[in-house]
Amino acid sequence: MAVRILHHQSNADYHADLALGSTYIKDWHLRSPRHAEHGVKTINRYTADEGTAAHFEFSDDGDLVIMAGETRRGATWEEARAKAEAIGGVALPIKAYSNAIAAGRSARTHPFVQQLLSNDADDIWFETSIFADHASGLSIKTRPDLYVPKSGLLLDLKTTISAAPENFTKTVFNMGYDKQAAFYRLVCREAGLRVDDEFHFIAVEKTSPFVTQHFVLEGDILSKAEERVEQILHEIAQSRKTGKYSTGWPPVSKINLSNTKEFLYGL
Repeated sequence: MAVRILHHQSNADYHADLALGSTYIKDWHLRSPRHAEHGVKTINRYTADEGTAAHFEFSDDGDLVIMAGETRRGATWEEARAKAEAIGGVALPIKAYSNAIAAGRSARTHPFVQQLLSNDADDIWFETSIFADHASGLSIKTRPDLYVPKSGLLLDLKTTISAAPENFTKTVFNMGYDKQAAFYRLVCREAGLRVDDEFHFIAVEKTSPFVTQHFVLEGDILSKAEERVEQILHEIAQSRKTGKYSTGWPPVSKINLSNTKEFLYGL
């Protein structure tokens, strides 16, 4: 598959493409190869729709978010859902709609994002689909929330319960966002695009007052994450050749005082 850069591809078409994306990489790392290949996706549909809506507002596509009635039931809801489907958008009940739009707007008006929009407004890619090939033989893809090709700056928007630095920093590693960042950078490089030395997150809280915080992953973290991502891609290629996807877990996991005292006593 040759390099493809698609500026107006729909979310549905992007996700339908069989190239490997960051979600699979994160599952492989955080859960296991078997879970990545055969596991059921556990994200709640309603939560996912609210996140999608916030992203639409962030990228100035808020008209793709359709407000329905109070609940996801009845004729009003079905009408809103059908309208959203027809335009490649998402429908939300009133409260969820208000929260998602407010979160997306808070992220877009963050001073760092506003500075980017002021300096590089004509040279910013929002939600651009990027496809490339990797040395492992795998086709890979990414869809950065914001990319500045002139500088190579990559930014990802995250809706979160808490954007407090100590909390979101834990979330970065608990959710594998460092591996996601490394993967985004890898795909862009393989596509011949410029990549900055750092990776940016804008974390915005899902509920009022929709606090927004800017985070930067620096080179030491990215370097380690990129080593792991390269390893994962070659592991995936090998598993696809053999058809074997193990958990990587030991045959027996022993539970004893030495490895459980932190759970039992908080030590």
